[in-house]
Amino acid sequence: MDRTGNTEEKILRTAVYCRVSTASDLQDGSYEAQIRYYRQLVEEHPGLVLEGIYGDLGKSGRYMENRPGFLEMLLACEEGRVDLILTKSVSRFARNMADCVSVVRRLGELGVTVHFEKEGFTAGSSSGELLLGILAAIAQEESVSLSQNIRWAKARRNAMGRPSEPVSYGYRRLKPGWEWAVEEQEARRVRLAFQMACSGCDYGEIRTALQEMEEREQTGKRWRQTPVTYMLTNVSYTGDYLTNKSCLITGRKGGRQVQNEGLADQYLIRDHHPPLVSRRVFQLTGELVRRRLLYTRKVHFSEADRQLLLEGRRLADREWGAPVETDRRGRRQIEG
Repeated sequence: MDRTGNTEEKILRTAVYCRVSTASDLQDGSYEAQIRYYRQLVEEHPGLVLEGIYGDLGKSGRYMENRPGFLEMLLACEEGRVDLILTKSVSRFARNMADCVSVVRRLGELGVTVHFEKEGFTAGSSSGELLLGILAAIAQEESVSLSQNIRWAKARRNAMGRPSEPVSYGYRRLKPGWEWAVEEQEARRVRLAFQMACSGCDYGEIRTALQEMEEREQTGKRWRQTPVTYMLTNVSYTGDYLTNKSCLITGRKGGRQVQNEGLADQYLIRDHHPPLVSRRVFQLTGELVRRRLLYTRKVHFSEADRQLLLEGRRLADREWGAPVETDRRGRRQIEG
């Protein structure tokens, strides 16, 4: 038996599967190294012919549905174009035990064998399937342990006031480290959005003003209401940092980010970075957002609404020297 586990001297149509899931793997050339290695292996073996190289970059091995390269390879097998699959290890192939065993079993029904280079065996026989099940279980446990270690390290950094989550618009991360610095071009947009909101301008007017800034500076950026709303409710602009605003929920078919409503621990890190607006401006703007007073089509205001809008205009006058004037009739009538 040769290194691919084949005993017959016939030409085997061979597919290669490569996967890397982390940024460090991408940076150190692991993906390219896998491709070069297996391309050379197939070319030098007289009994193999390369059908295709399939790969997934930055993809977890826990969920088969989230790996387009893997699914494309399985389709090639279903279409009868593959006799043999070469891959680095069981963990590269799949970290979910049920997926791994069921896929290999289905491939066996199609006449396709899978050779795992690191473990040094080819799946196909009953003993091979037993070994595969054991190795897949180990790979799955390693994946769970790795995820737990990553979550623990992230929680530890958060508790120490050193968040590693993405930097908010208007800031840049100082490298190396966890500290943020103001990115002035973006910060001007943030300050203007808060000034206009505090003055009683609606979402449409804020978006128009921001878009005019982008056009003057020819950045190509387009503003929509959702990022404006998120900006006006992002506590980071006060200089504080709230960790884990969202969290990952995992299921059988993958994971998705959801708003963190008690699902994961949160830390509020005070004075983590330079503020762009005062806490009072942020609080009042947040109240305007919650009471839906910034919607473009809103024309009827209660007495409480008018008082809040009037308070905002006065606060804008204190913070910026004068509130931004608006063309909306309903806003101009708040004092009447």
